[in-house]
Amino acid sequence: MATINEIAKLAGVSIGTVDRVLHNRGYVKEETKERVEKACKELNYVPNKVAQGLAVRKKKLKFLFMIPKTKYSPFFIPVRESAEKKAKSLETYAATTDIIEYPDNKKDEEKLLKKLKKHIGEYDGICITGTSSQVNVFIIEEQKKRNIPLVFYNSRLDDVEHLSYVGCNYPASGKLAAGLAAIAGGEKANICFFTEFGDIKESATARIQGFTDEMKERYPNMKLLGRWSISLDKKENKKAVKEMFEKYPQTNVVYVINPRDYDICRLIAEQDKNRKIKVITNDLVDIEYEMFKKKMITATICQEPEKQGKLSLEILFNYLAYGTVPKKVNYTELSIHIEQNI
Repeated sequence: MATINEIAKLAGVSIGTVDRVLHNRGYVKEETKERVEKACKELNYVPNKVAQGLAVRKKKLKFLFMIPKTKYSPFFIPVRESAEKKAKSLETYAATTDIIEYPDNKKDEEKLLKKLKKHIGEYDGICITGTSSQVNVFIIEEQKKRNIPLVFYNSRLDDVEHLSYVGCNYPASGKLAAGLAAIAGGEKANICFFTEFGDIKESATARIQGFTDEMKERYPNMKLLGRWSISLDKKENKKAVKEMFEKYPQTNVVYVINPRDYDICRLIAEQDKNRKIKVITNDLVDIEYEMFKKKMITATICQEPEKQGKLSLEILFNYLAYGTVPKKVNYTELSIHIEQNI
């Protein structure tokens, strides 16, 4: 098998240059890179995975994976589970991961910030969601100072430099929902939106944009009657649902965009005893299975939550361990689920 020395000699470069090309580390002129790659091909060079594995173990990498609390966002349960599973597998390579929840109150936020200020320098790579929070503000500031590789998953923040994004193509998800609305309610459907905005504005805004763009282009006879925000206050949500029924009794499709804990679907069903309204939502969590059986939900659009947890950490590890530069955007696959295929 060819050695790095032989590749360097054939390409007319130093051993260090060959190492940088093979592991994607540091700047190498395109012409030089091509010569090294050509030499590798001519000599049938195959990387020594055992040697690479030993080298990786010596690095003892450490990652930070921030995740929203699953109490209010059950979507993140499989994200967390897959991240925990991937983190466990990376321990074989002496890579450790701290999985920490975003606080949901000021006191816990201050406590976490104090902890992060003390330990942020220990992390070689970070995964975060695009939530607007003081925790993310601090992490991003430190990430810039220390040049720590950053991976966004599920959502991004504007104008923040990052290594990669793993998550949903939200405009495409909105377009798919418009198609489902046309099937469920007809091309003259009367539609209302419910969504949580909060800290995850990107997903809601982009889905709405995708839906309305598709509606204008393909279904010009559809009508968007109104939209409401989903609150943590159930009384406010009940009031919003009541307002929809009183103001727009002709509604026959509701698109629940960011559903929070899905209680909004139950509130709609309580008012709609005959299930006249077809409810389309996003993601598939345990609570929805019973809702499908009771016809509270007609269809849901999924976005591979498991991939978001696993691939985010995998990207960081491969980049730092092997110098593998990831795709900037890694969209998850969109899939439709109805009662018959869950």
